[in-house]
Amino acid sequence: MSRIRWFSGPTVLALALFGTACRSESDRAEGAVREPADQTGDRSAQPEGQRQTPGQEGRDHAERLGDKAEQLAREGQELGKEAREQAERVGEKAEQLAERGREVGNEVNSQMNRVGEQTGALKDDKGQAGRDQAAQPAAPRDQAGRDQATQPAAPKDQAAPRGPQGRDAQQNQAGPAGGAREKAQQQGNAVASTRDAWTQAAKDDDYQVSFGRDGAVVATKEAKDPDKRPSDEELRNAVGGKLAGSDHEAVKKLSVTVRNGVVTLQGSVVSVKEATEAVKEAMKAEGVTKVISHIRPES
Repeated sequence: MSRIRWFSGPTVLALALFGTACRSESDRAEGAVREPADQTGDRSAQPEGQRQTPGQEGRDHAERLGDKAEQLAREGQELGKEAREQAERVGEKAEQLAERGREVGNEVNSQMNRVGEQTGALKDDKGQAGRDQAAQPAAPRDQAGRDQATQPAAPKDQAAPRGPQGRDAQQNQAGPAGGAREKAQQQGNAVASTRDAWTQAAKDDDYQVSFGRDGAVVATKEAKDPDKRPSDEELRNAVGGKLAGSDHEAVKKLSVTVRNGVVTLQGSVVSVKEATEAVKEAMKAEGVTKVISHIRPES
């Protein structure tokens, strides 16, 4: 009881005051330290729902880069597809132009071949005429000079005859040389007329003709079905049937031979018209694409 009474005195009061003062000082110090921390925390702290875990920002950046890469890949695929389509269209156009170029080249070659054959035939005709002229005997120069000297001179006031009689007299004076030239010209005109007839007949019936140096006429046309080619025997029978239906006896009697799909006609007919008709009928036969004519017109 004595001890309780001792602490209950002024000493207890002093101890209580001292403890209160210590707590006040401690609270003030803690408040001074907490205030800067609270201000910093208010500026940097994020709401509870928005706080990111460590590495979240890196993952978000990687996802954005992945989305961008997928978008670029899709765009690249679309551009590649468009480029392939354009390349295919350009390739098709190039093939069409190449095919057209081949057709034009073939046509030009055919025309050049025909011109060359015609030119060669005309040269052969002129050469033959020159050889015929050279083969004719020439009059001796001395004899011609003596004949000219013995002939009386024509009076000066007598003019040379004009008109047809004058031309006939000049042709007669020209002698063998003038006759050979006239013969060669007539032969050239006949050859040109004959070839015109063949060319016109081919044009009317949609096939092409060319002329060989041996006088043969070659008629050709494109096959309707290149994969289907009749045998030589079938072609010979088909052409013979067409010729048998002609109105001309000479055409019916023509010889028909076929070798490797090429038809050859031989024989004689009355005129060029009958020869062109025979070739035309042969070209109408099923499967015929080439006919070589050795038909000899009598006129």
